[in-house]
Amino acid sequence: MAKMAVYQSEVLWSYARAVFQYAGMKAFIFLGLLIALGLAEGIGLFMIIPFLQLIGVGGGEGSGGLTAIIGSIIAAVRLPLTLPALLCAYAGIIAVHAVAARFKDVLNVEIVQGFTQFLRDRLYGKLMRVDWLSFTRTRAADVTHVLTAGLEWVGYGTQHFLLLIGTAVIAAVHIGVALTISPPLTALALGSGAVLLLVLRPFNRQAFRTGEDLYQARNEMFAIVTEHLNGMKVAKSYGVEQRHVQNFRVVTGELVSQFIRFARVNAGTRMFYQIGAVLVLSAFFYWAIDVFHLPAPYLLLMAFLFARILPKLSLLQQSYQQLRNMLPSYEAALAMEKRFAEMQEPLAHRVVAPVRLGQGVEFRQVSFGYHQNQNAYALHQIDLVIPARRTTAIVGPSGAGKSTLADLLMGLLPPDQGTVLIDGLPLAGELLHGWRRSVGYVPQETFLFHDTVRANLQWAQPDSGEEDLWRVLHLAAAAEFVVRLPQGLDTVVGDRGVRLSGGERQRLALARALLRQPSLLLLDEATSSLDLENERHIQEAVRQLHGELTIVVIAHRLATIRGADRIVVLNHGRVVESGTWDQLAARSSGLFRSLVQAEEAVPEAGEGRRT
Repeated sequence: MAKMAVYQSEVLWSYARAVFQYAGMKAFIFLGLLIALGLAEGIGLFMIIPFLQLIGVGGGEGSGGLTAIIGSIIAAVRLPLTLPALLCAYAGIIAVHAVAARFKDVLNVEIVQGFTQFLRDRLYGKLMRVDWLSFTRTRAADVTHVLTAGLEWVGYGTQHFLLLIGTAVIAAVHIGVALTISPPLTALALGSGAVLLLVLRPFNRQAFRTGEDLYQARNEMFAIVTEHLNGMKVAKSYGVEQRHVQNFRVVTGELVSQFIRFARVNAGTRMFYQIGAVLVLSAFFYWAIDVFHLPAPYLLLMAFLFARILPKLSLLQQSYQQLRNMLPSYEAALAMEKRFAEMQEPLAHRVVAPVRLGQGVEFRQVSFGYHQNQNAYALHQIDLVIPARRTTAIVGPSGAGKSTLADLLMGLLPPDQGTVLIDGLPLAGELLHGWRRSVGYVPQETFLFHDTVRANLQWAQPDSGEEDLWRVLHLAAAAEFVVRLPQGLDTVVGDRGVRLSGGERQRLALARALLRQPSLLLLDEATSSLDLENERHIQEAVRQLHGELTIVVIAHRLATIRGADRIVVLNHGRVVESGTWDQLAARSSGLFRSLVQAEEAVPEAGEGRRT
């Protein structure tokens, strides 16, 4: 328990330092405004005494040196002891207080929202630099939750953190005024308050634990929503929507349970505090009247002060609980950021120009495995040359290593052994960044944004003009269908391009890749889910590019690669054959021939596919 308390305190202090380091000068201005507010409120409280005496409440008796202090202040500012003068002074003090409060409130929002944005931007920046293999091992829902609800909760906690500081300053001013009136009574009230806070301390530990449970419950809800939305089509086709609803109810029910648990902690704190506050206030009145015999003005002022102090102590307690409840979300964001920092790819130290491939790409004794603690490699001792401005096809059965080879070719994965060479130079350092700007990639699962055709194309090359867009649309055999769209280039394609057919999405993806003017065009089974007509459109577009670009086609349907200059056959992570179509098809015992024969045995396999 003690170790947990120390750990929680370390997280709290780490968070507080982070807020003030981010805020910088704004933090000092904020503290200055708090002090100004406290002084204005303190002076306003001091003004009550001469005002009460002026209207005849309690006569002119003093209490300690307070009367002398007030008298010296009034004399210093040459304020006449008349009712209009006192009222004008009091109104002026309140006006100053209101102006300072306005600036404080605006600055509060700037710090809270700015700090939240700072954490979010910093985490997202780290995410964008995570190496591809580590990224594939990260659950998207976890990242989404931290970046959205998790950091929003941190912002909410930061608001309570600043509220806690402001409340503490004002409470300190009130306590200072009370000390000038009656130190023994003030000490008695503060001692009682301290005992009350110690009694409520277990609620703070519960708030931290409840915060952890709430974070996990919200994270699970984000995860299940993400998974259900991604799998909605399959769920509907299987008719299992009700199962999704039931799973969602379980997760949201757990979330509600955690919120109720947190509400119980807060309500319990308020209940005990209100009971304790009544006891403290009762003891105060007894000692003030029967023991210390305070004059009426000072009794009224002390009553007013403690009526203000006790709610502020309650607010301090509640803000502190909210702050402790937020800390698990802050801790999760820091942990994720640290994990991403450990997975970083090196940054380019300058803007690197795209690579213009002259000779080609070479795989020299390249091996790669996804599980380094095993001896099984996805690719093993690959020797392969991809010549520039030629079309190379990569084929093989499922699990042969085709997609892994594509990731190595793009520089997304580094080899465990061997080297990938670009025009004879190792694919590393600045060359890696330049090479990625030189690759046009068209995957099997096309991703389009919920935006216009124009925006989806310009995502690859933001400064492209109208002429450039139509040029690549013609190259990708996509111009004809784009012209027929209701708003042409400005037609919104829907979420993930749902308003377009599969073939249309693939042709837009090809056009987007060509807009980059790549040195290498990589088609990763880009036609495997298309019908024959759309497949022919893509084939024709690629055929027109033959000789102009270095093209690598990872093929599912072998009929699509008849025109390739060279075909490489993978099996169990190794290159088992390579050559032209005619050379490989002529080998009676070759794997390629058996794959062709298997495809020819089911000639109708692709004809019924929908767009």
